[in-house]
Amino acid sequence: MTALGVREAYRLWAPTYASETAITHIETELVDRMTPDLTQARLLDAGCGEGRRLRAAGAAHAVGVDLSPEMLKAGIGLDLDQARLKTRVGDVRALPLTDAAFDVIWCRLVIGHIAEIDAAYDELGRVADRGATVVVTDFHPDAHAAGHRRTFRAEGKVHEIEHFVHTLEHHLHAAEAAGLRLIQRREGSIGPSVRAFYERVGRLEQYQEHLGLPVVLALAFRRAG
Repeated sequence: MTALGVREAYRLWAPTYASETAITHIETELVDRMTPDLTQARLLDAGCGEGRRLRAAGAAHAVGVDLSPEMLKAGIGLDLDQARLKTRVGDVRALPLTDAAFDVIWCRLVIGHIAEIDAAYDELGRVADRGATVVVTDFHPDAHAAGHRRTFRAEGKVHEIEHFVHTLEHHLHAAEAAGLRLIQRREGSIGPSVRAFYERVGRLEQYQEHLGLPVVLALAFRRAG
């Protein structure tokens, strides 16, 4: 299977992307535990997809940036400009945002699509205000080593998305250079919380095989200040 580039992959996936998967379920559990209170916070979701997380976040002010206009259009809206919620088309490596503009930043299951991990972290550090929390999640290197790939179904076919494996050391080195200090690390593994996803598609045998496999790496950083 030839892996699709990110732009083409998410253009194809946009119409059905909102359906939750076992991976996104596990990732959400981790991020919920690592995100501080948002009621007074300026939140950025860098690589927000169709933006479904932003409305439910409860942030005082929220901005979603994504490379794919199709994803934004299929979700909360393209170029949305409301008092408390905005969306922009943009690249995580060159965010169309001002310096030190956010108290909390999410970059969720995005950085594995980017070869230039240092450029991505530089931008996350640039737009984070002093003392901000930056939460980054990635497809776990152990899952990739076990043969798992980032795939989706569209137009009756299964497609693989281009993915770059970044080790924990890669993340920490890039984050430190961007002025971000690690404050929390978590791993999400296949377990009972996602058994229903396997059961729904008749793959309980695979569930037993995957049980205990780390599939999401989650890191929380604090912006130096």
